[in-house]
Amino acid sequence: MIAVFDLVNPYLPDWLGNYTAGLGPAPTLSIYIRNLINVAFGVGGVYFFINLMMGGYQYISAGGDKDSVQKATARIKNAIIGIALLLSIFAIVWVVETVFGAPIREVNVPDLYLP
Repeated sequence: MIAVFDLVNPYLPDWLGNYTAGLGPAPTLSIYIRNLINVAFGVGGVYFFINLMMGGYQYISAGGDKDSVQKATARIKNAIIGIALLLSIFAIVWVVETVFGAPIREVNVPDLYLP
């Protein structure tokens, strides 16, 4: 016979997720991984937006220096490519989740059974 135990972290609030025997998969790890993926998308977007702004500032403050203008345009171009890449990855993930019903951003951790 397989014994099932509750794993409860006393420092972790219930809304964040504790493993209990009747709830199925361990929601804590799933929540952390899902949040990590979503935060990675957000941080990537902010990073590329800041690079776009810095490239624009460098372009404005170049003062006609050809080398500075080329560096600024390269930075702007790379930021636009980065944002487009990030948005396309997000769109592909969304399409796969919608069309195939595969929750990519939700990681299901198998039940924890202790003998």
